[in-house]
Amino acid sequence: MNAKSRSAIVAQAIREQARAAAGRLENGSATLLQEESGTIFLVPVTVGGQQFDVVLDTGSSDPWLITPNFTCVDIYTNTPINESYCYFGPPYSQEKSSTYHPLPNENMNVSYSDGEFLTGSMGYETFTMGGITVPKQEFGLINYAGWLGDGVSSGLIGFAYSTITSAYNGTNATADVRGDTIKYNPLFTNMWESNTTAPIFALALDRTPPSGGLLSLGGLPSIPHSPIYITTPIQSVGVYANSHIPVYEYYTIVADGFALSNDSGVIFGPVNTTSPRKTPLYEAGDVIVDSGTSLLYAPNNVANAFAAAFDPPATLDDSTGLLNVACTGTPPIFGVSVGGKVFYVNPVDLIIEEDVDQCISGVQPSNGGLTILGDVWMKNVVVVHDIAAEVMGFMAREFLNLTASPVVAPGY
Repeated sequence: MNAKSRSAIVAQAIREQARAAAGRLENGSATLLQEESGTIFLVPVTVGGQQFDVVLDTGSSDPWLITPNFTCVDIYTNTPINESYCYFGPPYSQEKSSTYHPLPNENMNVSYSDGEFLTGSMGYETFTMGGITVPKQEFGLINYAGWLGDGVSSGLIGFAYSTITSAYNGTNATADVRGDTIKYNPLFTNMWESNTTAPIFALALDRTPPSGGLLSLGGLPSIPHSPIYITTPIQSVGVYANSHIPVYEYYTIVADGFALSNDSGVIFGPVNTTSPRKTPLYEAGDVIVDSGTSLLYAPNNVANAFAAAFDPPATLDDSTGLLNVACTGTPPIFGVSVGGKVFYVNPVDLIIEEDVDQCISGVQPSNGGLTILGDVWMKNVVVVHDIAAEVMGFMAREFLNLTASPVVAPGY
């Protein structure tokens, strides 16, 4: 989907505050890293014997790393500027690897919805994550980047489906035709297709640095959670151009709706009901669950109702298009219903500090675009991606060591 999926202005502000903590590998699960701002989740990976921290993105599919002496450009003007603007961590060097193999006549050309973009060559390399090694993983070696980094991550690893990988024929990225891509296996696909792990991974994102949470490869993380496990089918939202066969792209599900109220005694009706005691849900439909998206992007009517219910009400910033909120304000009760159960968002996740005494809402309008359940919601659930069963599973998180809780949502 993208590395951060928020406006470039906010990305710039947050990256200047970024300070990542070191992580470790534990019990076959990769411990995530988290920025001080709590908006970007990183995972450690070894590539060609070199260790890096990379952005974990379930809304895209490509693995890529920055290379030495790359060209950094302004994301608005494409004007070359100092490398520090792109703010990457240490680069990958093929000269330091004995396992690198070039992939002739292919290039990577990837763009993200927040305006960032990258191009480079393609190659094969040995990748190790969470104790699992893929000896011949196709990846991008980026030498041209319009990027707003965090000063720690050296690239990104996508965990979505191969249908949205971004490799193209030829070595001239300017000649690439959008959509005319060469499909290849993302890293996790190669892991389970080689029988080195089960085709399931789970995410439990933390909200408090320096812990970033857990990425569990092949099973569920060993953390406290609700015993109620809800599953729902992954939706095939794309089609192959030639065969018109439905295919999976992102982790898209059908949600029952959004739960929203400033009444602490509210009872929601996840299942259609005429009971006058239950408050109906706002319609949701298809939603994308994406760790690479920091905020939650809801239909405009939901975001507007959320803004009005905030105390004091949220206001729209014309310069960024985002909803601003008082850092000491009180958000309404908010949740997302999936499979007949409402998964609530804790209030501390609904106020995002952008700068000193400047905060934005965790729920933002999609403006007619995709509805995305990003990290704001994902911090409150264990998210299971069961590739073989073609379902996603969710369990509410418990014992979250909250630092503040102006409102406790029912059933949280």
